[in-house]
Formats: sequence, C-alpha cells, structure tokens
Amino acid sequence: MQAVWNLLQQGLEQFENRAWTDGLLAHAQIESASMGTKTGPFYRHFVPLRQHLVGLLADSYRRFFKLALAHPIKTGNDPHAWVVSQLQPAFGFAVDWVREWYILACDGENQHVRHVESVPFVPGGQASVHIPGAPLPPPGPAAWRAPAWLFQISKALVGVGPLKQNHIPDTNSEEKLGEAHTRLLLKGARRVLLLELGSAFETVRNEEIAAAGVIPAETAKGTVGDTEQKGPKRRLTGAEGLGQKKTDLSRYMHGLTEKQHLAFSLKYEYELGLAEIASRMELDRKTVYEHIEAAARKIEQARLSEKSKTRRAKSKVD
Repeated sequence: MQAVWNLLQQGLEQFENRAWTDGLLAHAQIESASMGTKTGPFYRHFVPLRQHLVGLLADSYRRFFKLALAHPIKTGNDPHAWVVSQLQPAFGFAVDWVREWYILACDGENQHVRHVESVPFVPGGQASVHIPGAPLPPPGPAAWRAPAWLFQISKALVGVGPLKQNHIPDTNSEEKLGEAHTRLLLKGARRVLLLELGSAFETVRNEEIAAAGVIPAETAKGTVGDTEQKGPKRRLTGAEGLGQKKTDLSRYMHGLTEKQHLAFSLKYEYELGLAEIASRMELDRKTVYEHIEAAARKIEQARLSEKSKTRRAKSKVD
C-alpha cells in the first residue's frame, strides 16, 4: 500500500507542476483572444489535463484493486469500496485542482501561483525583478467569481444542465458571474471529472475481475444452495427496463445518428456506465465511447451555431 501511495504522490506532484505551467499558458492565450474565442484556449489546455489526471487516478485504482483481490480477508468483501476509501485524499486533490486551475487560467494567479511583475522581452537584454517576501494573498477561492464568457450550458461537456433563459448570464462580456453561477460552473466541472473517473474505474474493475477469474456475487447466475437450474437471462437492449429518464436532453440531440443518439441517451439521460451501455448496444466499449464523443461534438457544434445566430440577430436589431 505504501508503495502504491508513493507512486501516486509522485505522479500528482509532477501533474501539478505541469498543470500550473499550462494554466499560465492558457491565461496568456485567453488574454489575447477575442471575446467569442476565449473558451477555445481554456478547454484546449484543460481537457487534456483532466484526462491525464483521470488516467493517473485510474492507474492507482488498478494497483489498489489488485491488492484488494489478492487480500480479501484484510480488505473485505467489496474491493471497490475499499479502494475508493483509500483514494479519498486523491479525490480531494482532484476536486481542489479543478477550482484552482479555473482561477489560474482566468486570472493569471491563484493560491499556488502568484504574479509579481511583467517584464518586456528584449533579445540579448537583462532584467531584474523585485520579489516581495510576503506578497498580499489573492482572494480566497470562495470569493472568486468566474468571467461570464466561460459559462456554458452543456450537460455532457461542462456538467451544467438546461436553465431558464432569464437565468442565463450574458456570456459575450467581460463581466464577472455572480456567486450562484460561479458555484454552478465549478460544480459542473467537478461533475464531469467524477463521471469520467467513474467510467475509468468501471473499466479497470471489469478488466481486473476478468483477469483474476472472479465473478462478482451480484452477477452470478445462481447462489449457493440453489437446486433449480434456470435458463440464461435475456439481455436487455436499448433503454429496456430503465424506467424514467433522470435528465431529458432531447432538445439537444437533433441530427445524431441512431447509435449516437442511443449511446448519448444511455450515458447522460439514464446515467449508465460504459460497460452496461456496451452490453445493451451489443458493441465494445471503445465503439460506444466513440459514439458518445461524436454525439457530444455534434451537440456542441449545433449549440455554438445557434448561439452565433442569436448574436447576429441581436446585432441586426441593435
């Protein structure tokens, strides 16, 4: 366990150093971008970092899960629950990182990175900068307000579901969001991170159980003491047996292929894991993931196109 933790801590330190550097690069590009394109450099830097962090935690999950399978007496009958309890500090790091990276990319500094002075570049020149011993601390994370241009409505991409139109801020401005919208924005970012973590953990869990030849109790075809032999259970397909949708996103799903529509619906309307979606669609997980990603891209493109038409119509009226 200590060896796994040492590897994880080393990986998190390396990740954090890279993340702060990328945050500063994102901030510089955001500052020079026009109002309608500021989200581009933000997500070009943020999404790969989030994927890297998910992969790092998934690797540690795999190592802990192997320990749990090898030592069930010490870890209990539920290896997944045991691993999740071990990784709680890492989850806290991931959630805090999302908020701090948002602050750094938008403002150029946060609790860990401070801006002291800007020095113009002169080829062959030299410059000196006075670094104060005790700089004034930046506003605390609770007091931070996100810029309005960062706010988006997309359950799949940013974790923010549909809102009433009169509650959506004007995203085509430099104004700061209020406390409620900033909190909603960060909550959505954390939701997407946790969904990706859950999907990655499920994949690892299925791979390791299959490799170890273990059949979880809840998926076994019978229990000890059963005398009646039952036939194979029919596999559920599509949305069979799922009941009511947890979220209705049908207004965003026009123009999708049949498989993209079903995969996206099972993932974000019914909130199923990748393995169950693959089973219901009779596809492999990689193909299902590609259908979901393709659907998300089409939805985002349609949303941006609609937003652009609205801005043009508004400018003509003005």
